[in-house]
Amino acid sequence: MSGASPDPTKSTREPDAVARLRLTQALQRAQYAITWERAWPGIARFLCVIGLFLVVSWAGLWLALPFLSRAIGVSLFVLLALAALFPLARFRWPTREEGLSRLDRGTGIRHRPATALTDTLTTKDPIAQALWREQRERTLASIKRIRAGLPSPRLAIHDPRALRALVVVMLAAAYVAAGDERRLRIAAAFDWNGVLAPANVRVDA
Repeated sequence: MSGASPDPTKSTREPDAVARLRLTQALQRAQYAITWERAWPGIARFLCVIGLFLVVSWAGLWLALPFLSRAIGVSLFVLLALAALFPLARFRWPTREEGLSRLDRGTGIRHRPATALTDTLTTKDPIAQALWREQRERTLASIKRIRAGLPSPRLAIHDPRALRALVVVMLAAAYVAAGDERRLRIAAAFDWNGVLAPANVRVDA
């Protein structure tokens, strides 16, 4: 019989394409998870500062302070918010290698299966190609086990005393205590008329 010899790699092209698609999707999820882990501690600190500001406002502290003290207090909160966001200025998007490394750890399989699927073979040696295809088929069989895993920001390391929980409790209590005056008490923090505007002076001659 005559005819073209079958391509030994043709049967693996379709599974390989599916595996690459799954790997691409898993890699995106891994990069998103790493992004969340890097960004969330700074965002959590910023939210804590906002929560403390709301607690002070709803507690009615601004109503009891003079104009100058209000301006100083709000300025301190602005500085604290900027300090909380400062680490995010050095934020960088996870690289492809970092995403693959996370996938390799998440599979629980040795020999870096996620990274192996992105490798290429340049040699024309038939023995090397046969071994390559065999190894690739095994890796393709384990592609379903590749997982990015859930993000783990490890807030306990950044906030070992769990002060964020205390802020949430105080925020809930102040919210209830403020009642219908919530907006009024927040607006009072920015009432600096006595600081920004000169006092009225009358001179009789």
